[in-house]
Amino acid sequence: MAQHQPMFQTKPEEHLVQIPVNIERDSTTLVNPNRKPNHWPTILLSTIFVIIGQCIAKLLENFYYEQINRSESNKHHQNDSVWTQALLQTVGFPLLLLPFIILTTKKHNNPPITSDQFHYKSLAVIYICIGILMSVQARLSAMGKLEISFILFTPISLTQLFFTPIFARFVNKIKLNRWVVISLVFAIGAGALTFTSPFGGVSYNREHKYARSVWAALFAAVCFSLLLCNIQNVFDSYIFKRTESTTRKPSFASVFEVIIFSSLVATLISTVGLLIAGEQHGLEREMNGFPKGKGAYVMVMVGQAVSWQLYWVGIVGLVFSVSSVLSNVISVVTWPILSLLVVVFFNFRNFTGEGDDEFDTFKGFAFIPAALSVAAYFFGLHKENRNSAY
Repeated sequence: MAQHQPMFQTKPEEHLVQIPVNIERDSTTLVNPNRKPNHWPTILLSTIFVIIGQCIAKLLENFYYEQINRSESNKHHQNDSVWTQALLQTVGFPLLLLPFIILTTKKHNNPPITSDQFHYKSLAVIYICIGILMSVQARLSAMGKLEISFILFTPISLTQLFFTPIFARFVNKIKLNRWVVISLVFAIGAGALTFTSPFGGVSYNREHKYARSVWAALFAAVCFSLLLCNIQNVFDSYIFKRTESTTRKPSFASVFEVIIFSSLVATLISTVGLLIAGEQHGLEREMNGFPKGKGAYVMVMVGQAVSWQLYWVGIVGLVFSVSSVLSNVISVVTWPILSLLVVVFFNFRNFTGEGDDEFDTFKGFAFIPAALSVAAYFFGLHKENRNSAY
């Protein structure tokens, strides 16, 4: 500390500017202190990526399970494709290599940085941990969703909105403010009202796996919350610090960096799990017997892989721009849109009052708290940006 004293004395303005930033960080989770206030385009684009990516991925997943017809008569099929669905969430990461290279080459004029400044070893360990969390969360979520009713799976998944603020407090050392709390309450309401949404993969013979699947769904929510908070910790503790040391502004390339290296680890783990479980034999059987043909089967799988990458770019982009809490909120408030699309694409006749699945009052009302949740968070973010401008 004594070695830095002369520098602070010769640059008193810089020291004074840093103090309120640290105080602000302790009082809110709305915005990352290293981000400039005018980052709305990044937030909006990331939000669009989350909505489009999650909706397309879940619709294709629902279509896949509807086509392979998981029924009680095919008991050997009940555990198939669990590792496959986990793998599809991360295996498309090579698609991000091109934008990552393009964004990083724009910084080629920056001075070289030593490996100590980059914290390469620490980042490598963290990316491995994040990759493990990604694969475990995807595996547990797929298992829970396939073995318990969606009416039960939905409220269990909503617990991620409780775990994320808790982990953010301990992992990221940040607190909530009233706008975040209001947003979380409305997001919980929006997610809870989609409990009647259908899912084509639910098993008809799941009684003996009930307790195990409930725990799987709960731990999947814990892993997802911990995943988001650890990603925010990467940005706050490593990536933003290395940009400060080189006077560079934080680049969206860091979003691709986190996804690519973490997804590489998750893909390796899911691939090993798939091979050990023997699901590769089931995939060949499914493709040959897919009602819509082999081409449709390949398109469904590829479509899921691409859509999940779009989703992850949006999710990590929101953590990069704002916080893990907003990222989780946007992920949940997308559920009402998804429930509407499921009715439209899989049982359109229900708008006339026929069939088992209808766009009922619960699903329609869910859009109100979803909109209020987003509005509350964005209003608080606008207020903070406006205050930081003075």
